[in-house]
Amino acid sequence: MSTVYAERQIDGLPDETPGQDLAPATELLFDPEMVEEEQGLSRHTVRVGNIGLILPHDEVSELVEKAIVYDLPNTRPWFAGITSIRGNMIPVFDLHALFSIELPAAGRRLIVVGEDRTAAAFWVEDFPRLLVFADEDLTTAEPAIPSLIREHAHSYFLQDGQAWVEWDCKSFFAALGEKV
Repeated sequence: MSTVYAERQIDGLPDETPGQDLAPATELLFDPEMVEEEQGLSRHTVRVGNIGLILPHDEVSELVEKAIVYDLPNTRPWFAGITSIRGNMIPVFDLHALFSIELPAAGRRLIVVGEDRTAAAFWVEDFPRLLVFADEDLTTAEPAIPSLIREHAHSYFLQDGQAWVEWDCKSFFAALGEKV
């Protein structure tokens, strides 16, 4: 989540000398934690079949519309291959194949989570959506999701009949990487 910081100007306008660097913010005008508490938990989400996944808020996530994925021989069917993002070779996993989920008719998009050596990518149904989860959306009931995802889940949310999983995708993809 982005945080906005600003400096409160009390004694008139700041010095407008050309080329002068702006001083770092000295006072937070609002507390982002308070905003999140009042509005709920805002997270980007994606779907793989009927599995709702919450993207990690502390990692960079990127949607790649027209990715070129290169197959690697002698790998598992759910390992789609590798793609190059800004010169970094990123492993691409096909969770549809891994969990025997029917492919969407409209095509898929690639989500890259993480940066550099810790990045991994997987195919999703549609564009990520920003959802706001209220306290009452948090559930202790485990949804019907594959055990491999459940092993890396932190919490579950239920909103409008769809279960959403907050998961540790880094450890999930590291575990998959050991099985390739």
